[in-house]
Amino acid sequence: MLKGGIHLQGAEIFECHEHTVRAMIRRWQAEGLGGLWKFPGRGAKRKWSEADLQYLEQCLEKEGRTYNSLQLAHKLSQERQVKLSPDRLRHLLQKRALSGNAHGTVIEPNKILSTNYSNKLS
Repeated sequence: MLKGGIHLQGAEIFECHEHTVRAMIRRWQAEGLGGLWKFPGRGAKRKWSEADLQYLEQCLEKEGRTYNSLQLAHKLSQERQVKLSPDRLRHLLQKRALSGNAHGTVIEPNKILSTNYSNKLS
C-alpha cells in the first residue's frame, strides 16, 4: 500500500485528518463496529445541572421581573457558583423551552390548516 494512500482518500471523504482515519481503522479492526461509536466521557464535562436551570426558572416565576442573559449568568454565578457565559446560558434556556419544558402555548384554531384551505390549494 502506498504511504497514506487509503488513509488520505478516507480523510478527503470524511473531511478530517488522515491520523483520524488511521485511528478509526485501528478501532474497527480491534473492536469491530462497536469501536467506531463515540463513547461517553469525551469532551468537556457539564458545568451546570438540570437543577440549576430549574432554579433559574423558579426565580423568574417568583420575582416577577425580567432578566437578560448577562444578569441570569451573574445570578447563577453568585447564588449557585455555576459559571456559564451569557451566550451559553441563553442557548440552554432556549433549547429547554423548545423541548417542551416551558409554559404551554395554545395554537389558535384559525392557525390550524383546515380541510377547506387544503381544497383551495388543489
